[in-house]
Amino acid sequence: MNAPPPASPSIMALTSFRALLDWLEARGELARVARPVDPAFELTAVLRKTQKGPNVGLLFENVTGSPMRVATNAMSRRATLAAALGIAPERLLADLATREHKALAPETVAAAPVHEVVIGADALDVARDVPQVVHSARDAGAYISAGIFLARHPETGTYNASWNRTQIVGGSRMRVRMMPPQHLGQYQAAAEAADKPLPAAIVIGAPPALMLAAASKIPYESDELAVAGAWQGAPLRVVPAKTVPLLVPADAEMVIEGEIAPKLREDEGPFGEFMDAYVEVGRNHVFRATAITRRRDAIYHVILAGGTEDLALLSLMLQTEIWKAVTPHARVVDVGCPGQILGCVVAIDKTDDAQARAAMRAAVAAHRWMKFVVVVDADVDPHDAEDVLWAIHTRFSPDSGVLRLEGVAGFPRADVAGLHKGKLALDATAPLAMKDKFKRRKFPGIENIDLAAYLGTRFGGA
Repeated sequence: MNAPPPASPSIMALTSFRALLDWLEARGELARVARPVDPAFELTAVLRKTQKGPNVGLLFENVTGSPMRVATNAMSRRATLAAALGIAPERLLADLATREHKALAPETVAAAPVHEVVIGADALDVARDVPQVVHSARDAGAYISAGIFLARHPETGTYNASWNRTQIVGGSRMRVRMMPPQHLGQYQAAAEAADKPLPAAIVIGAPPALMLAAASKIPYESDELAVAGAWQGAPLRVVPAKTVPLLVPADAEMVIEGEIAPKLREDEGPFGEFMDAYVEVGRNHVFRATAITRRRDAIYHVILAGGTEDLALLSLMLQTEIWKAVTPHARVVDVGCPGQILGCVVAIDKTDDAQARAAMRAAVAAHRWMKFVVVVDADVDPHDAEDVLWAIHTRFSPDSGVLRLEGVAGFPRADVAGLHKGKLALDATAPLAMKDKFKRRKFPGIENIDLAAYLGTRFGGA
């Protein structure tokens, strides 16, 4: 009953950020911006407006004050995420869940594009060597927003990869938000307990599989370099870092090597975060850079917190956890997180009415952040908020379709945790006894209609 879709034909994964941009451009989904753009506010204003419109990738070729090009919105669509891993879209969640347990150790190479340029500790200045992108009005200054922190557990040597916002101070100094229960925070706490710095590397323009591993909810003991290899179907190419005892992605655009200082905190923030509000000033960790390595023509990656790229990366990993949790109870067709990532929509092909409530319980328990779940039938698109609302309006019963859990902890950030207590789930599936009454109408031939031929390009599109 709960078997995944049939295996898809082999598709070549995109194993570098550069390959991802090339793929987008070949499909007409990458816009090049030639005019000068100010990295303070203007760049992210263009990005934000693009995400509300065509939602294509952007490559800024003339960023004021920086010789480096800036790319953003590269992983903003589900089809792109699937292609980046070489997985057919309909197999995405099932294959991610299956491949997670087939770790592939990274492959160490002798030479790497990321080492074409090496800037030592005495010569580097992150306020000069990194584009100074300021995102929103009250931000404390320029931030690295698409930097993946790589570190090894001080005792086990297991690699962790995680997204962490990083405030640029200048010289070799940056401030980074990280704390337990985040795995990197646990690594740092273990190093700090021994009064030692934690060697780390900030990877910018990372291979797509590593981006997803950094956003994942995989177990603490899992090695995320090896999981990234499993997800892309080939070992991740790595090279020894120049100044820290770490392996880093050989094909990355840029790596900032350094260490997180023990027992040192400085004021960081405010910063506009993914819920479209600000995290205020907090005492956070200090990262000291010891080298910057990069491609000769490196492209700097920027992600807008809470934008379509950020939410696509984070939601796919949450959707995979939901898929794993619900699959024992019902055949899961797909999982979506339209709008935000503190809730989800689970589409199931149920054979028993009890499966909907079982799916609701499993989904709300699958991850702490899940405070709102809607279960829908297989004919509803869980990624389309309008379609989901249609299902709620037409198939949900307020008398019998509600699951409410009071007092259960949700999103853990201290300043808003009180608002996120409790969980709610809705059954928006049609009763099986009334299945025929809820068959959706069809419009023969609609898939062949080109509106431009009827309405002209002004209304019908190009």
